[in-house]
This record gives sequence, C-alpha cells and structure tokens, in this order.
Amino acid sequence: MGRQAKAFWIDAGERTAVMLHLESDALEVSGGRRAKVPRSEFRHIGSADGVVEFEAGGDRFRFELGEAASAWAKALATPAPTLAEKLGVAHGETVAVRGELPMIELTDALSDSARVAPWEAAVVVAVVRTETELVSLPGWLRECGVGVAPVWIVHGRGRATSAPGDTGVRAVMRAHGYHDTKVSAIGGTWSATRYSPPKNT
Repeated sequence: MGRQAKAFWIDAGERTAVMLHLESDALEVSGGRRAKVPRSEFRHIGSADGVVEFEAGGDRFRFELGEAASAWAKALATPAPTLAEKLGVAHGETVAVRGELPMIELTDALSDSARVAPWEAAVVVAVVRTETELVSLPGWLRECGVGVAPVWIVHGRGRATSAPGDTGVRAVMRAHGYHDTKVSAIGGTWSATRYSPPKNT
C-alpha cells in the first residue's frame, strides 16, 4: 500500500471527509466521495494554506490536508517507480522465475534481467496460481539452495481470482521462517509480496 491520509475534498464550497490512497498507478479516494484518478493525468500540482490541488482529466481537484499538504504535493509530482524498480531488477539483476508470468507488465519488467538458476539469482520470482503450488514453494526454494536472494511471490489480489491471496501466502511462508518485507501491486487480479529467506537457510 502506498501513501494514505485523511483529508477533506473541497468542491463547490463543500468539504467532504475522505481518505486518500496514493498507489503506483492512481490516486484513490474513498469515504464521503469516491474517485480514482490516474497518476498519468496529474497536471499543475501545487499546495498552499494546507490545501493540495491539481488538474486531471479536465477537472480540478482540491484536498485539505493541513501540514501534510506540501509533502503530498511533492509525492503527487514524483513519478511512480517502475515495476522493475519496485522488484529490484531495474539494473539488469539476474533473476530466476518459477511458474508462468501472468501479466505482460511483469514480463516487461523482467525483460532486461538474465534468467539463471535459482541458487545463482539476485532475485527470485515465484508465481502461485493454486494452493498446491503455494504449499510446495518453501520446499522448492530450500531444494534449490535459495538462501540469500529476496523472493517475490506473485499471488492473487481481490475476490475475482482463484489464486491464493496475500493472507494465505503469508501463513505458509511465515510457517517456514520467511519474513514478508514489501508488497507491490502488479495489475488486475495480481499482486506480489517480497519475502526474505530464513537466516539459517
């Protein structure tokens, strides 16, 4: 999850309590009013007197955030990291992949990384589409000698998928000594969580 804060949406003289969620692809607004504004559409971002404002899709948005307004304006103006950057492979780090990558965005993010054996990889990416694949993953990592490299597990997101979700993945991996350290949305019904291997692996 990205940056989030409580705010008031100021529009036509009205102040509506909302929650702002700044994700990698959009600003999501929930609460008294709802909206999803793509980051690619942000224009003319600024802040003054505790209010951050910007234009997007031909509309003007104003959110009262108090002292946090300037920090939010800076965050809105900062380009979101690429998926390759979030996965730690933006500079061509070697990668091992288990399973079929579910989205072209993920394939593109890994396109500049040489595929190597799991025990040689700087980053391991494992896709779990079924409970069987999830349950067998810790054993596979152990058998492959993955003891230092971070492991990104690509799993289901939301209710519109049959793939294991983050809760199920966390339960299995923690039971085998792995520690989740970061979450990244992939797109659609897919997300990914980064795990550090057990220290005694």
